[in-house]
Parts: sequence; C-alpha cells; structure tokens
Amino acid sequence: MFGGCSGTQEPVTAVQIRAALSLPQPGDTPLAAQLEESWRRRDAVLERITFRGHQGQPIPALVGYSELAHTRPLPVILCMPGSPNRKEDLDAPLDLLSTWSQSGFFVISIDRPYHGDRPGNPEQAIREKGLPRVLGEYVNDLTRALDYAATRPEADMSRVGMLGLSMGGMESLLLAAVDERVGCVVSVSGQLSWQDVFSTDSWQLIFTGLPLTKRLRRENAAAATVHEAFLEQMPELSILDAPVVAAMLAPRPLLLMTGQRDPYVTPAAARRTHAAARKSYQITPEKLQLWIADDVGHAFSPQMQDRALLWFRRWLVEQP
Repeated sequence: MFGGCSGTQEPVTAVQIRAALSLPQPGDTPLAAQLEESWRRRDAVLERITFRGHQGQPIPALVGYSELAHTRPLPVILCMPGSPNRKEDLDAPLDLLSTWSQSGFFVISIDRPYHGDRPGNPEQAIREKGLPRVLGEYVNDLTRALDYAATRPEADMSRVGMLGLSMGGMESLLLAAVDERVGCVVSVSGQLSWQDVFSTDSWQLIFTGLPLTKRLRRENAAAATVHEAFLEQMPELSILDAPVVAAMLAPRPLLLMTGQRDPYVTPAAARRTHAAARKSYQITPEKLQLWIADDVGHAFSPQMQDRALLWFRRWLVEQP
C-alpha cells in the first residue's frame, strides 16, 4: 500500500507529500451536492449524499448526526474503512455511523475511488498508475469530503478528526499531513512502515496481485532485494512511509492502534511509527499515544472502538 525508508533523516514537508501523491492544486469545481436518501436510526439522522470531486466525478457518501446538531454544530469525524471495504461497512456490521453520531459527532464516510459504488478495480488501478498516484486519488477525494462537510451547518469545522482503518489508517496520516483542517487522528492498523513490511512477509499480503510481487516471489528474493525493487519502481514510497508522515503531525493529537496478532501492520511497525513521532511530540507527549490490542488481528475490536471514541471526545469535545 504505502511508505518507504523509515530512516529518512531530513524533515519532510507537506509540499513533498503532495508531490509524492501527485495531488493537483485545488480547483473551483462546484460540489453540486445532492441528498439521495435520509432516514433515522434511534436518535441519529442518517443521509446518503453525492457530491462532486475535484475532477467532477461523483463521490458517494454517508453522513450521520444527532438531533443536537439542530441546536449547535458538532465536531466532525471523517471515517474511512479499509480496502476493499465500502462506506456501508461502517454502518453494518460495525454500527459506527449511527453510534458515533448519537455520541454527538457529525460523521461522514465516502467510497474511495475504485471501491463501493464507484467504478473500477483498485488492483488494476495500482498496476496501471502505481500505488503513490492511486493513494493520491484517495487523499484528494478525502479533502473534497472535508470541503463538503464545511458546507453543512451541522458540522463544526474548527473541530475535525479522522478515523482510518487499515488503508484508511494510512490515509488518515497522509490527509493530516497535507490538510491542516484535520486536527485529531486515530490510525488503526494503518502504520505502514516499509522497513517492517519488507523485513517480513507482510509485503506479499499488502502488494498481492502486482506483477513485481509475483516475480519476486518466484525468485524467492531476499528482504533487502524486495525493498530495493519496490523503491526502484515507486520511489515516492521513500517518504510515503508511516514513521516519516507521523512525525509531521505534531502537535495534533495522534492515536496509533494495531492488533497484537495483526499480520499486515505488525506491532513492530506501529512501535516504529510511534518512536519516529515521539521526538516531535516532546513538548506535548500527552497528544501521542500507542495502543497494541491484546489477542486482536487485523481488526477494529470493540475495545479499540471505545478507545478511539474516547480519544475523539478528549480532544474534540473536552479540550477548549
């Protein structure tokens, strides 16, 4: 999915991240938002929305908020599932959309390109365009989701957080790196440290389907060879690396989580990301936290959900 050399020495800037992702300059494409459907679940108002991306393509979204939003705007949480999941997976089976809406947040999720209600195949897109450019398409649409949220009177854009699961967890780090509107981040199983990915078999799971992966498997290539081959094909990965990006986010609150048994994003990768960020958070250490969930694989367990929600409450609600 992402990242590069965790040993990068020079500080990385948002401009460099934008270039690595091939992000275009923001345009003036109208959102042209349309309400497709609205319904209620318990005390939550749920909506199915479509708005336009930077290139004019339709972006389907789910929005949820409580009746409290009619009296005052609510803190915003942009939520993204993993890949190949779709936005509806945050509504069922996770039930995050309505539960977190009832907890006093304006919650929004979208289908990333090539997922859910959007045409295309993500593996094919990565083969044709390369992972960095496809990641850039994902992040670009997330900025558009925040543009849409800014048009809603129910949303308080001075208090914005992002929750990302798996690929969404890496997207949360990247979006915060290029968009200062994101003031609080929870990255779940999304800390892709390439040093750890390529030193284990994780790369075969993450990059499954790519011709390069198939060739390196046939050759039974050593870890160092695999790492070098991927960086040669996608040099942008050298800075699209979770430890590098996480170190850029201080002093914004950042919670990193993964499962103790996660085969994709191992505890070692999460710890490396946390260690890389710790120096940037020396003045505000309380705003950086790492939690390894016992006996959990590549999942978002109920205990992890509770901790994530508490993090958002602490920094988007309780803090002035």
